[in-house]
Amino acid sequence: MKAKKFITVGILLALSLGSVACTKKEEPKKTVTTPPKSEQQNTPQATEYSTNYSKYYNDYITGLDNYSMYNNTESINKYYKENKYPGNEKYVSDLKVAYKDSKEKIQSFVNALKNDIKTDDTNLKKMNENLIVEGQKTIDNLDMKIKNLDTLPKDIMEKSQEEFIKSVDEATKIKDKTENEFNKILKDMNKALGITPSNNKDINTKK
Repeated sequence: MKAKKFITVGILLALSLGSVACTKKEEPKKTVTTPPKSEQQNTPQATEYSTNYSKYYNDYITGLDNYSMYNNTESINKYYKENKYPGNEKYVSDLKVAYKDSKEKIQSFVNALKNDIKTDDTNLKKMNENLIVEGQKTIDNLDMKIKNLDTLPKDIMEKSQEEFIKSVDEATKIKDKTENEFNKILKDMNKALGITPSNNKDINTKK
């Protein structure tokens, strides 16, 4: 999280993640559109790749920004100034739902990049491989965050709302030096393909 993040993911994982229980507002699904061929790389491989990539991006990634409230403590506290705080236990439950949904969607996206999207274009192939690597880092980070939620110290459950949110954020940070570049590579890929997502919020995947 930006207080170190999904993949995010974040949460990275913003890291776009569907709605969190009944406390999240429903938002219309946002999609990316494949631009005219004149705006794409001028190879048949790039055009085919762009079409397939757009499909899986829409299926798995565009929904993740619904969890952007969890990007950092500031965005979380801002959200709960406008929405009713569900209590500490329900907050943890909702956060776990967001992490698990993010992990599943990013895993599906990574699987599609591995198995269902092929290209002979050297640059696209390299970016595709990098997305797979960074996507897997995001998945691993989200998995660790979920495990950390399961081992929260019992004494923090009695803290006030803001103190509790801060404590949970600290407890779910990934304590390593791995730099996750999933969001950056996603943006680079979209730019290379001439794709403009209607929403550019990062996935919650940071440490």
